[in-house]
Formats: sequence, C-alpha cells, structure tokens
Amino acid sequence: MRNPVPAGPPVGSPARRSSASRVVKLGFWTLGVASLVNFNHFFNMTVGTGWPITLGMVFCCTLLCLMVRIPLRQNLRAPGFLAVATLTSYLVIGLSVALTSDAEWYSADLTIPFRVGLAALTIVATTLGASVELRRLGIEYMLKRILIILTVTCILILANPFLFDYVYTIPSHLSDVRGIARDRFSGTYVDPNLAGGIACYTAGLALVLLNGHRYRAFAASALMLSSIAVIVTFSRTALLTLTGLLLFFGLSSVRNFSSRQRSVVTLLTIAFTGGACVFVISTVEHIFRVEDSTMLLRLEWVRSFGLAEQNTLSERMTLLSLGWSQIVESPLLGHGLWQFHHLEGAPRCRMGVLCGVHNSYLMLWGEAGIVPFLLFVFFTGSLLWKSWILPRSLATSALAVLTLVFITASLRVDGALYFPWHTFLLGLNCALARYATWESRGW
Repeated sequence: MRNPVPAGPPVGSPARRSSASRVVKLGFWTLGVASLVNFNHFFNMTVGTGWPITLGMVFCCTLLCLMVRIPLRQNLRAPGFLAVATLTSYLVIGLSVALTSDAEWYSADLTIPFRVGLAALTIVATTLGASVELRRLGIEYMLKRILIILTVTCILILANPFLFDYVYTIPSHLSDVRGIARDRFSGTYVDPNLAGGIACYTAGLALVLLNGHRYRAFAASALMLSSIAVIVTFSRTALLTLTGLLLFFGLSSVRNFSSRQRSVVTLLTIAFTGGACVFVISTVEHIFRVEDSTMLLRLEWVRSFGLAEQNTLSERMTLLSLGWSQIVESPLLGHGLWQFHHLEGAPRCRMGVLCGVHNSYLMLWGEAGIVPFLLFVFFTGSLLWKSWILPRSLATSALAVLTLVFITASLRVDGALYFPWHTFLLGLNCALARYATWESRGW
C-alpha cells in the first residue's frame, strides 16, 4: 500500500508566498477572535445588531478558502466531511420537509439557512487555516494562542457587572438579558449557559497545556480564571463538565509515571483549583450578592451534588420526552426546519416563547430525520476515536477535551452545531486530528 505524499511547498515567488502567508495568518486569527470572544453577541448588546461581525466572518472564511492551497480531500479527512455532510443534510432535508408541510420556519428565524451554511463554511475555512498555522507555529504554541483568546473571554465573563453597568445598551429584543445578568454572569454571551460552555473549553485546554513542556504557569492561571468563570455562570452542565475534566486529568496524571514532574505540577494545580472552586461555591451568594431565589436553588443543587430538588430538571425531562414522542411520529424525515427549536405543547422559556428540545442530537433528528442525526453521531465519534487510537500527545489530548466539551454542550442546547464558537473549534479539531495522524507516522 502506497503511503500518501504530504503536500509540497507553495508555488510562486518568495514575496508572493510571504504575502499569502500573512493573509492566511490574519484571516485565521481574526476569525478566531471574532468567534471565541463572540463579537456578534457583543455588538448585539451594544449597537443592537451583529450583522457587521457576521459579514466579516464570511469574508475571513472566503479568504482562507481561496488562499490556502491544500486540497480539501487531504485536509478535511473523514471528520471534516462528516461535519459538512451533517450540516448540509440537515439544511436540505429540514428545509424540504418544512416547505412541503407548510411549516412556518421563516416566521421565527429567516436567517437559519444562512447560519447553517456559514457554519459549514467556517468549519472548512478553520480547518484550512489551522493546518497552515500548526505547521508554522507547532502544536504547543498554537494551543497557547487559542488559550489566550479563550482566557480573555473568561476575563470578560468575570467583568460582567462592569459590562452591563457601563458598556452595554441592551436592545428590546434582548430585554431579559439584563435581569438574568444580575445573578448569573455571561460576559460577551447573551446566555450564561453558553458562557459556561466557553469557560469549559478554556479549562480543558488549560489542563492539556499543563502537561506540556512550556507555558504551564500560564495554563495554571487560565485554569483558575476559567473555573471561577464556570461557577459564576451558574450553569449546571458547565459545572458537571468542569468536574469531569478535573477528575479525568487528575487520574491520568497519577498514572503518568513517565513524566513525573509534569504530573506533580498538574495534580497540585488541580488540587488548588478544586479548593478555590469549593471556597467560591460556598461563599458565592455573599461575594457576588446573589438575590434571585432561583439562583440560590441552583446553588443548593450544586452544593448537594444534584440531590436537591430542581423544577428545571423535571422540565428538562418533560422537553426530552415531548421531543422523543414527536420524533417517533416521523423518524425518517422529521418535521421540518425550526420545529424543535420551539416545541408545540412545551412550557414557556425566556421572553414567554415556547421552549425547544434543548438537545442538538434530538433537534437534528426531529427536524430533518435520521440521516443528519447519524452523521452527527459518526462525526463526534470519529473525533473521539482518533484521539483514542493515536499515540497520546498534546494534539490527541486537545482533540479529546474539545470534543467532549462540545458533546456535553450539544446535550444541553439546540443548534450547537452552527454556533460560531463551536464551529471554529470543530474546524480546529479536524486540523488537530490530521496533525495527530501525521505526527504518529513521523511526518
């Protein structure tokens, strides 16, 4: 069997190659900052619209697709093609069913086809740009740059009171955000649960770099900041995800006898972080002046390790049961675009709107049938499989952590597959999978 030949050097004069490299670098990191810091939501809460940011992201993605001369077949590999196929099948099947069944998806969000298309474009463009940057910077320095952006986002989450008092001018269509922000921090995100998810990405990547050769001091600081950011969002899913990450890396460090010094540093950092988290959780209502009784109930649920009664948990089970009953009615083709974002017969959520199923897997199945659901399962499974079968390295560790955080976020929210911060990190994951494969073969 012939071994695949790595892509050769770019063609052209040195000046032209240098110019193209600068454009790719600028486009990739601009896209990363805009996606992870979430300038779209920031602009929505300041000037009332995020369309300028969305158009800028389209421009960056198009630029990367045109400037990077790596064939898509060689760059995306199986995970990338599965991600694009999931989004494409969801849009085509869901839109077709909605049009034939007269489902009024356009009355809720006319931009949904554009957002799904942009998600596919972002995954492709990010994979291309990340592949180039991984070659240029190396895996450890590349992950450090991503972690810097994520850490800035966590700092903005902790700066929530300042942002809402002096920066944001909340428009009417986000009028409930200011009330939620009194007790739950969200930073540059309109929902604290979304902010908790991005803080989990930060904590996971910080734990990965703790086991690297350099940047351990910075990774420890990022882990502390992101852990506190998770707590003040009061997102139960984020808290459980953070706990799982700390336990997983703590146990793996105990077993990692080949690098005893790094293992000790990781364990001490995790122990210190865990202690700080316990202190913050025990005093958070006094430190941050939590006044809402709902937030106090969430806090009691965390303190009791999930044993305290929570009405929201029973509501979540009701939504899952309602969603599954509707999936059974049309399991092959679904009910059409947007129908599971607001379930008929569901209780009311924010702004008095009907709740969605709050699960991206069931959303794909319920709106577009079994095909996008299976493709989505194969996509996330292929990333985890790559991280499992390849030799352990920074690339495989980062791939595993980012994928697991994305899976837990997908179990909590509708439409995770086309949120900009998720799609950027999914594209990065596809590039990490390719990089880890090449690394394992000594290329």
